[in-house]
Amino acid sequence: MRLALPLRPEALSALPLELRLEAERLEGTFRHENPVLGPLDLPFAARLEGERVRPIPLPPPSLEVEGWLRPTGLELEVRLRLPPGRTWGERAFARILEALFAKALEESLPAGARPPL
Repeated sequence: MRLALPLRPEALSALPLELRLEAERLEGTFRHENPVLGPLDLPFAARLEGERVRPIPLPPPSLEVEGWLRPTGLELEVRLRLPPGRTWGERAFARILEALFAKALEESLPAGARPPL
């Protein structure tokens, strides 16, 4: 899922998101109320290389974020990382969880940040 996050404090405070920027490292946690699994805290980490945001892989379940830091905000691609499914049922369940996450994230974003970009 691609999205744009404005850097204005009022826009960021409306999200179920903790965000920290230390030196060249962006870290955070997205709180997701999953209708199947209940409340989840999904961590993420990324490195800033100039304007480029590069993901730092974390063990699943987590988020992988990459994109660009622009003067108007963050432009990110967000992917839900889950453990690999071994059976078709596990893979199908993972796709359901990904769809639920994408819908919850989209609904939590302010109107100007909603996909598609």
